[in-house]
Order: sequence, then C-alpha cells, then structure tokens
Amino acid sequence: MRRLTRYIATEVLRGVALAAVVIVAVASFIELVGQLDDVGTNDYGFADAVAYVVLRLPRMLFEILPPAALIGALLGLGNLAVHRELIVMRASGVSHLQLLGAVSLAGSVLLVIMILLGESFAPSLGAYAREMRMRALNEDVNEAGQSTWLKSGNRIWSLKRELGEFGFGGVYIFDITDGWRLERIARADFAEPGDDGEWLLGNYAQTRFLGDDGVETEQTRVARQQTGLSAELLGLSVVREDLLDTPALKRYIAYLEQNELDATRYRIAYWSRMANIVSVLLMTVLALPWVFGGLRSAGTGGRLLVGLIVGLGYYVATQMLESTAQVFELDPRVVAWAPTMALLVVAAISYARLR
Repeated sequence: MRRLTRYIATEVLRGVALAAVVIVAVASFIELVGQLDDVGTNDYGFADAVAYVVLRLPRMLFEILPPAALIGALLGLGNLAVHRELIVMRASGVSHLQLLGAVSLAGSVLLVIMILLGESFAPSLGAYAREMRMRALNEDVNEAGQSTWLKSGNRIWSLKRELGEFGFGGVYIFDITDGWRLERIARADFAEPGDDGEWLLGNYAQTRFLGDDGVETEQTRVARQQTGLSAELLGLSVVREDLLDTPALKRYIAYLEQNELDATRYRIAYWSRMANIVSVLLMTVLALPWVFGGLRSAGTGGRLLVGLIVGLGYYVATQMLESTAQVFELDPRVVAWAPTMALLVVAAISYARLR
C-alpha cells in the first residue's frame, strides 16, 4: 500500500508541476511584456527586466499554486482514471479513504512548499527585485544604509525599506526653509499614489517647529502630500505586506496595535497568507471526488476547464474580498478564511456524495 500511495502522490505532483510551470510561464511572459515600456529608461535594460521577472518567480508561484494544485490534481488523477488504474485499485480493495490519504500526501508536500515560499524565498527575492528595479529606473536615488533619500524642492524624503533591529521601515519627510532651518518632521508607515501628483500617507504623524512658540504636533490616519516625485518611487517606500515574511509581518502588526495605529491591511495580509497555505491542501484533495464523480467520463480538456474555472475563480474571489475588507473595515479573519471555508464545505459535500 505504501508503494501505491507514493505512486498516486507522484502522479498528482507531476500534474501540479506541469500546471504550475504553464501558468507561471504565461504570467512571467505577461510580466516581462509589461516591463518593456521601461526598458531603456536610465540604466534599466532588457537584462534587468528579465532579472526582475526571474526574481519574482517565487512570488508568482506562491500566488498561483492553489489553483495549480486543483488543475494538476485533476489532470494527474484524470490520467489514472483514463487508464482505468483507479478502477483497478478500487476493485482490488483500495478504499476511498486510502486514496484520500495518498492524495493528501501530495497536498501536504505542496503545503510545505507554500510555507517555504511564503516564509523566505518569495518575500526576500521580491523585495530585492523591487529595489533593483527602482535603482535602475531612477538616477536621483541616493542610498545610505537601509534608507533611500530623495529631494524635491525644499522637502527631503527618506524611504526606509527594510525591517531594522529596533524598528520598522517608513516614510520620513523633512521640510527645510530657504535658510536651511528645519521647519517640519513627518512620518508615515506607507505611501500610496493619489490624484494629481499626490501621495497618500498612511498612519501619518508630524511635528512642526514654530520657533519661540514651541512645536505643533498632528496625527491622522491618512494624509495627502503634494510631491513632484514619480509614483514609481513608492516601490522603495516601506513596509509592504507582500515583502515581509510571516514572523516579520506578525511583529509589524503587533507594533501597529501597540501604538494604536491602523493595522487592517497587514492583518488581512497575514490571515490571507495563512488561508492561502491551507487552501493548497484542500484544492488537491478536492480533485479526488470530482474525478470519481461528474468528471469520471470527461476528457482532459473538460477537467482542465473545470480546474481553471474553480481555481482562478477562487483566486479572483480572494483578491476581491481583500480589497472589500479594507474599504468596509470587515473582520480580516472572516474575509481571509471565507473562500477557504467555502472550499472545505464543497470538499466535504463532494466526499459525502462519493460512492
């Protein structure tokens, strides 16, 4: 039975590998085409564009692996069904539960891969790729340690990109007068492009120096700042949730909550990452009852179509719910786990109807 389990798991993993390679190849080509508009800008050449896409491959794989798991498992198990191997197994006394164990073994391997990607490779290589691209595209970027310094008029920007030992990255703004006197210091946790050259600064706080009248402080959830800097430079600014590994993301959430700052987007990112990791196992085991059920007589094209609809539908649903949660301030745990729980319900119903 151990040999049979390994055989089934191997076939499933082969199907998933094939599906993942095809999807990643298509996504990488689209990503590369999107970079061609910037090729030739300053020091950003075609080789840099290719390197950027290659460094982002772990991130792409992390995002598409759950849909690829369903598509690949349907292809792998469907291939066994076409050759009547599953029927022979059932006739030989192999139960549905034993087949589920074999498929779950393949899903567990994929779950481990997801953890490794999410914990290390995807965030670190993604951060390096973004930094490399921004350095090549912008000549006016001067780096000092872990910060990037930019000057726009009488305003100096410091974009701190990485987690430090004693604190987190952020956007720092220094306003100086014509006489080189410091007029204002401001800080924000992240920046997003707004309209008409504005940057939207989240978790914003500032201190204005009034000379003999002392200082004036201000704190707000979102502030608007006019700047002549390109929105492309936002890639160098700060604590992006997709560029943090899970422990760092948890620490940053704790930091925001301790300082009574808005951590909604980071909590959504954390719980979505957890749900995404679990979903790869559910996607894999979901293929088994479908191959024995309605897709038993379907061809490879039919199984591929079903896998694409369900897998990509799941991906789109998760992205939409994450955006909706930030707008309507919904509970991040409910929003993140809702698609995964729906998968669990569908899997349970499918197995309950399996004969």
